[in-house]
Amino acid sequence: AQAHRRSVCTRSVPAMAPSCPLRSNSDIHCVTFAAGTPTHLAQVYDEWAATYDDTVKNTLAGTGVHHPTTELLSVVTQCVPTAKAILDVGAGTGVAGPLLSAQYQPSRMVALDLSQGMLEKASALPNQGGYTHFVQACCPDLGDAQGPFDLCICAGTFIPNHAPPETLVSLVKATQPGGFICFSVRKHFFDDVESGFSTLQQALVDQGKWELVAKEERDYLPKQQINAYYFAYRVLQH
Repeated sequence: AQAHRRSVCTRSVPAMAPSCPLRSNSDIHCVTFAAGTPTHLAQVYDEWAATYDDTVKNTLAGTGVHHPTTELLSVVTQCVPTAKAILDVGAGTGVAGPLLSAQYQPSRMVALDLSQGMLEKASALPNQGGYTHFVQACCPDLGDAQGPFDLCICAGTFIPNHAPPETLVSLVKATQPGGFICFSVRKHFFDDVESGFSTLQQALVDQGKWELVAKEERDYLPKQQINAYYFAYRVLQH
């Protein structure tokens, strides 16, 4: 049965890009990098939800393909043999849901997103996109998305001014040992040590929390000439 959950977030989000006027959907993409609070960021995505998929596939990627999701799922299916409980972090409009559902036939699949408007789009998909629960939460807080999960994915959400690297610590805690965490980070963002991702990911290796299974550089937004690293980690302990 469909379940909608909300959690309150008071974390401040530093602006990392100049503001820009809302003249088009690509401008909304710009505004997400400048939103000063999670509430503002959620409002931007609520407004964008109706046209989000078209913007990503055509305006930003320029190929008609939702690369952040399809490229990550290609890595996931190479590395993860089975998954009966799945968490989709930054699920957005639910693009990954039908693909994950077809591949793994999970008994429980949770869509988590900051934007209620995006979650409503996901829940309106045929068969709810395969999702069994919908959770509105602000990373690194996973709200009511309680583990343990066999697989956690995060496609296109580890970008400037969005989910912080500390979210990975939350995902390790939510994933059962032997399970997988798979995600993308824009290449230029990962390579900037100040983003915190490279440092934290290595720290979790050094602490024996997880081990790297795959790291691949792939297309992300080809029209924007942006690539991403797509990672798969196996969780070893909480």
